[in-house]
Amino acid sequence: MGKKPTLLGSPGSALRSWDFTKGYRLLTDDNNTRGLWRAPAAAWESESAQKIRGLNKRWITLLVSVFIALVVLVSYRPLAISNALSSTTSPSVPLAWPSATLVDGTTISKPSEFKIIGILFFGRRDTLSVLECYLRANLVSHGGFLDEIHFVVNTGNKDDIAWLAKMVAQVKDYKRVELEEDGFTQNFNSIYAQSIERDHMYIKIDDDLVWMSPTAIPELVHTKLNHPESFAVLASLINSATMGWVQYRLGAVHSYFPERRPPILKPSSKDTGDESYGPKAWRASALPTWQSPNGEGEIEAFPHTDKKGKADKAPIGSIGGPPYANHRWLPLRDEDRFIAKTPIAESEYQGDGNSWHMWTIAAQQHYSLLENLEKGLLKKYYIGDEGIWNMRYDRTNINLLAIWANDILDNLPFEGADDEQLISSNLPRKQHRRKCNSQYTRS
Repeated sequence: MGKKPTLLGSPGSALRSWDFTKGYRLLTDDNNTRGLWRAPAAAWESESAQKIRGLNKRWITLLVSVFIALVVLVSYRPLAISNALSSTTSPSVPLAWPSATLVDGTTISKPSEFKIIGILFFGRRDTLSVLECYLRANLVSHGGFLDEIHFVVNTGNKDDIAWLAKMVAQVKDYKRVELEEDGFTQNFNSIYAQSIERDHMYIKIDDDLVWMSPTAIPELVHTKLNHPESFAVLASLINSATMGWVQYRLGAVHSYFPERRPPILKPSSKDTGDESYGPKAWRASALPTWQSPNGEGEIEAFPHTDKKGKADKAPIGSIGGPPYANHRWLPLRDEDRFIAKTPIAESEYQGDGNSWHMWTIAAQQHYSLLENLEKGLLKKYYIGDEGIWNMRYDRTNINLLAIWANDILDNLPFEGADDEQLISSNLPRKQHRRKCNSQYTRS
């Protein structure tokens, strides 16, 4: 409804005629003026004035529409372009300084007094293609703790080198390091001398990692700074020659057996999207419960060959080998009551023991990790006292570790070609310094 007229005089009765004067209407009754009220401009403006007013309104509307369209065009970026720009032009320092909440609830900020540089010896494209998303997420420009990541080319495969060059070009904080040697080399003295700069902290990352916990690198940095007496701080690896034995006793590994025979699927199962074979098949909840081939409830240990028999090379269908190609491992769902009969019970706390040679132990650890991920039980890998396991100079894997550049450069040249033995055992023992494993990290 329209706005009621504002009366400037006494109210009138029945209205019979109208008069106009300078934007006011006369209220009349029997030719007697009763009052005035403000009339809209259209009621008293001339015809020419009304045309001008209408034209001005149309121009104003058009100009406003053009302005809005320009603003939208300038600010719009397709999602694909935005993603590409964020990975190539994002600033080295994010809007908020990086911080992380650790497993024990402690919140820490990234140190600003020195650079934290990831260094990766590149030679395996297939696994790095999986790992790369975790690397990018750990850059400072994406809220992580790594200022840069350096990829040291240690392969002669031209296709893989070209693939790496393309990947590095997409991210401003990636850097490719070319060695003087051509192709693959195990001359670690040369590799470290050409790729390490003094006074930085380095996170050494192997290219065969395919998963990292969200706080893996902040945990390593935090532990290294809190324990300057340590020579290196290593990650607690999933599928490690020594840490599998530890994780089994922490309750992080669960009862699993390989499926002995291919399942008989209903004709409609693929059509209906059977989750145990579909995209969600990594979830333990999507897997059927393991059934004994000799009757319900009967549990017998999975047969295996000893480490001298190289069980990791056992052919399909052989004793100790995979039951069939692309088989699954299924949960017993027994609250781990029969876990002593599963392969993990054969794990050993030594670098060249069963955990290194038995593929079944590795498979059980990986399936257990996926179950823990689904259930939010990654704390099961937490060791306790500051999350640290002191290796006491025992050799262990160095797939992911934090170390000061000076501690490497000051000890070059290494004696021998086995940098894992030197970094995880010989040098800490020689200098009477600790070497710790901190948290869970890798599959």
